[in-house]
Amino acid sequence: MKFNYPRVYQWVLLLLLAAWMLFPGLTGLFCLLFLVIVIAGIVKKELTFKFNGILLGVALFLPYYSLYAMNAIDPQEAMFGIEKKLSFVLFPLVFSFVPTFYLNKRFLENGFLISLFLMLFACYLGAFFNYEEHNYNAAYLFSSHFSGLFHHPTYVSVFCALGIFMLFKRWEAPRTMREHLLSAVGILFLLYTHVHLESLSGLLFAVLLMACLVGYWLFKKQGWTVLIGVFTLGMLVSYLGIYFIPSLRSNVLDSVSFVRNYVKDPYAYTHLPRGEIRGNDARLILWTASAEILREHPNGVGVGNLPTTMEAKLLEFGQVNLAKEHLNPHNQFFHTAVETGWIGLLWLLGMLISMLWYGWKYKQGILIIVVCAFAFNSFFESMLERQSGIVFWLLWSCLFIGIYPAFKIQPNES
Repeated sequence: MKFNYPRVYQWVLLLLLAAWMLFPGLTGLFCLLFLVIVIAGIVKKELTFKFNGILLGVALFLPYYSLYAMNAIDPQEAMFGIEKKLSFVLFPLVFSFVPTFYLNKRFLENGFLISLFLMLFACYLGAFFNYEEHNYNAAYLFSSHFSGLFHHPTYVSVFCALGIFMLFKRWEAPRTMREHLLSAVGILFLLYTHVHLESLSGLLFAVLLMACLVGYWLFKKQGWTVLIGVFTLGMLVSYLGIYFIPSLRSNVLDSVSFVRNYVKDPYAYTHLPRGEIRGNDARLILWTASAEILREHPNGVGVGNLPTTMEAKLLEFGQVNLAKEHLNPHNQFFHTAVETGWIGLLWLLGMLISMLWYGWKYKQGILIIVVCAFAFNSFFESMLERQSGIVFWLLWSCLFIGIYPAFKIQPNES
C-alpha cells in the first residue's frame, strides 16, 4: 500500500490540534509525533522551508528567556519554567516548513470542534456526578469543579471563544440549513457554558466577541437602526442574565466593589491585613505588588525568582495570608515583565502586535481571535504559566502564520 504523506500529515495535524485538549497529559507525545511527521516530509521533499520573521521572533524568545534563569535562586523552578516554554521553539520550527500540497481547513476545524464538544460533554457529566455525590452542592457544577479534570476554567473559555467564531462563520454562510441551525445551537451552548466556567474575563471576552460578530453582520445587512435596537436588547438580556444567575451576579458585584475600594485608598487596600483574600480582590493586590517589583527591578528579577520575590513583597505589604499561597501575578504582562524586565514585556507585546497585523493583512479571522482571546485573558491570568495557554496560543498562531498558504481558500472563511 502506497504511503500517502499528505493524508498522514493532515491527520496527525488534526490529532495535535484536537486531541491535546482531551488528553492534556499526552500533549508532549502529540507534539513529538507531529515533529517526526514533519522530519519525514522534509526528507521526502513534501515540505519546503519558508522564512518568516514573526516565527523567528517567537523562537528567539526562549533563548532570551533562558538567560534570565542563570541567576535563579531555585534552579529547579527555573528549569521547569523553561521546560514549559519549549513550544516557543517547537511550533515556529515545524510550521516554518510549508506543505507543497493543499490542506483542508474545514477538516481541521471539524476536528477541533468535535474535540471541544466532547471535552465539554465530559465536563458536564463529571460535574453532575460530583453534584450528586456531594449532597447536591451546586458549587460542584461550576468553576474548577466543572472543568478542572481537563483545564483551568479561563483556558476552556478561550477554547470556547474560538469555537464560537468558527460556528458563527458557518452560521453566517452555511452550506445547508442543517449547518445553519446546528451552528446556532452550538454557539448558544458555548455561550451558556461560560456560566459554568465562572471565568469573568472569559465571559467578558465572549460577550465582546459576539457583540463584534453580530454587530458587524447586522451593520452589513440592516444598517445602523437595527444594529442599535438589537444592541439595546442585548444589553438588557445581559443585565437580566447577570441579575438572575446568583454566582455571576455575586462575581460582578464583588469585582465592582473591589475596584471602588481600591480607587478610594490604594495604600489601605493593599497594605491593611485582612482575612481570606480570593479572586479579583487578590488580583488587585498582586498587580500592585508586581508594579512595585518592576519599578525596583526594571531588568527583571530572573526566571524562577518570582515566587520568592512576590512573597517578600506581599509580606512587606502585610498580607501574610496571601504571601503563604505563593501566587503569581495573575497577569501575564506583569509576569513576563517581573521575570525578564521591560525588554521581555516589549518582546511579548511585539509578538502579539505582529501576529494581529499578520492576521489583519491576510484576513485570517482565526488568527486574530486566538491572539485577541489570549491577550485579553492575559490581563487577568498568567496565561503562559500553564501548558493550556502556551500550547493553544502558539499552536494556532504559528499554524496560521507559517503554513496558511497551504489551506484551500473558501469564501466563508475570511
